[in-house]
Amino acid sequence: MVNNEKPEITGVVKSNIWTNVYQVAQGTPDDATAEFEMWKNYYAIVGTWKGGEKVGSKVSITQTKAVTLGSKAPDASDVPGTTLNMSVIGSGAPSFDKTPAPSSAWNNAYEVDTGSDFTLDIATERNFFVGLASSPDGASSVPTATFKPEPGNQYQIQPVNTYYITFGSTFSVGQLLDVAKLSKKPLLVDFTVRGPTVTINHNPDGQLVIAK
Repeated sequence: MVNNEKPEITGVVKSNIWTNVYQVAQGTPDDATAEFEMWKNYYAIVGTWKGGEKVGSKVSITQTKAVTLGSKAPDASDVPGTTLNMSVIGSGAPSFDKTPAPSSAWNNAYEVDTGSDFTLDIATERNFFVGLASSPDGASSVPTATFKPEPGNQYQIQPVNTYYITFGSTFSVGQLLDVAKLSKKPLLVDFTVRGPTVTINHNPDGQLVIAK
């Protein structure tokens, strides 16, 4: 099982940031190989947690939007990333406005702005979430981090290129996860340090070890 490290998020005040199971290789026998790919294709997501805000709950995504992260131009000037406005209409789930907002996200981040059309109590009662999805194959998307939105806020969401890998339990893609409570200690892999390809061995003593 692979899950992403929590993104760096500016603007969160009263909400916990949850990671979600990103990829799973089920039923891998002895001497087999499991391969995982992580693409730098990112998406903003909104929806509701099925089962509440707790470990093991699933996500029900209302809307997915591809985003471009803020960057630096060749002349070192800022190129703002995607900005999305989140709204809640009536008793429905949260969604992104159809009308694009002017891009204003920081470098290496995208932005989600919330309005005053809901309260924190409503977000809690209805299990609203907003968050980040990443691509496991360059085409589809999978939620990798979610958190409860707060009204009248601006979130700068910066993905990180660090992942946890573990084994031994039954996981479902997208379910909420608390890395600190995993039964098997996960292996942390930072691709900004390791490079684009990492080989990991599952040793006879049950340990995951980076081979190269």
